[in-house]
Amino acid sequence: MNISQDTIVAIATPLGVGGLGVVRLSGPNAVAIASALLPSSREIFLKAQSHTLHHAWIERNGQRIDEVVAALFRAPRSYTGEDVVELSCHGSPAVLKEVVKLAEQGGARMAGPGEFTQRAYLNGKMDLIQAEAVSDLIHAHSKSARAAATSQLEGTLSAKIKTLRSLLVDLLAPLEANLDFAEEDIPGLAPEEALTTIEAVQSDIEHLLATRLRGKIIRDGVRVAIVGKPNVGKSSLFNALLAQDRAIVTDIPGTTRDTLDETMDWEGTAVVLTDTAGIRDTTDVIEEHGTRRAKQARELAHVVLFVVDGSAPLAADDEKIARELLGKKAVVALNKRDLRAALDSAAVLKHLQLEHAVSISAKTGAGLTELQKAVLSAAYQNVPEAEASKVLTNERHISHLEKALERIIRAKSGFNEKRSEEAISIDIREAAQELGSITGDALSGRSVNEDVLTAIFSHFCIGK
Repeated sequence: MNISQDTIVAIATPLGVGGLGVVRLSGPNAVAIASALLPSSREIFLKAQSHTLHHAWIERNGQRIDEVVAALFRAPRSYTGEDVVELSCHGSPAVLKEVVKLAEQGGARMAGPGEFTQRAYLNGKMDLIQAEAVSDLIHAHSKSARAAATSQLEGTLSAKIKTLRSLLVDLLAPLEANLDFAEEDIPGLAPEEALTTIEAVQSDIEHLLATRLRGKIIRDGVRVAIVGKPNVGKSSLFNALLAQDRAIVTDIPGTTRDTLDETMDWEGTAVVLTDTAGIRDTTDVIEEHGTRRAKQARELAHVVLFVVDGSAPLAADDEKIARELLGKKAVVALNKRDLRAALDSAAVLKHLQLEHAVSISAKTGAGLTELQKAVLSAAYQNVPEAEASKVLTNERHISHLEKALERIIRAKSGFNEKRSEEAISIDIREAAQELGSITGDALSGRSVNEDVLTAIFSHFCIGK
């Protein structure tokens, strides 16, 4: 893969007014271009050592644009492995855009999405797992997502994948030596020893793949739909869980006509909470649209939070909704416990044929912590335990591991069925290539496809 000799520039902080904003340059001319923006400090900056900070003014034709701190990182001791300059400016969008414009006039070009991190990968500063972890860390919405991304950025998963790949490459050496030098007296590969290694690699890959359900929850969060008949307190519960008045609440049935989504962190897990319209038979066209959207949200949810008025007997609408929840992960919220209770949790569960119920009051906040725990417990039901450092959160990694496992199992069958060493060698080589594709490591000249790199880094923000 050829590394571009262009010098790139981009704003590395979110657009909007702030105390500080950073413009980042990377490439062979980064120092020269940046120094031209700092005429009063140019000579000092050009000769400065790596990892130094410099107070200076950005100027254009003798006019001062902004007072900045310029951070200098010389190759290869930088994020990208190239010369890098980061200009910490005042956080005005107008100032930041002007600085980028001046850098472009000096010879830099605007960076593409994720191009700084892509250069870090191409320059050997990180592998593909670590590069993708940078994006995951930026977009982490919960403590568990941050922990998983940080672990992958540190190289924990990379080390595991590289170890498995190394074991397969070590198996290939004697197999392919016998094929290439058949006339030579080269010791063959002991089938028993090879099978032991293959079975160990198979077991490790299977254990990794078993974490994908937990990884999906960590990466994407748990979708929780609040459903129930009208006027049971769904929107009140939604607001109470958010600790803000997000949804309109009235005593008039059918107030909520659409779905509302909010994301929050519950005990380290991202939860996407959806408030929905009351579900009932109606002739009102608008309310009917709301009911249909409520049912759609219910079907897409990982967990359904079924709100029932605990101060009144169960109604036909409650029973109808319960029947439609059979087979889904659901938690019953017996609301209005601040009023006189008319329902018993155990009796309600038995009658509705559901498993989890919590008595709450959306008005006073009583029982909400217990309710959150019940929802998370339902979400993680039948999801294997796994350490954050050993969880698969990326669909690309999962796909390559599944393909590697197929080839490992085929190689294992090859030894048991005494197939030719050439056939077994092909399976092991392909398995090693699949593992190498995860980290971006080449095998005998094989490199990661440029289209794959484009797909990976196109999800990054500009400036990272």
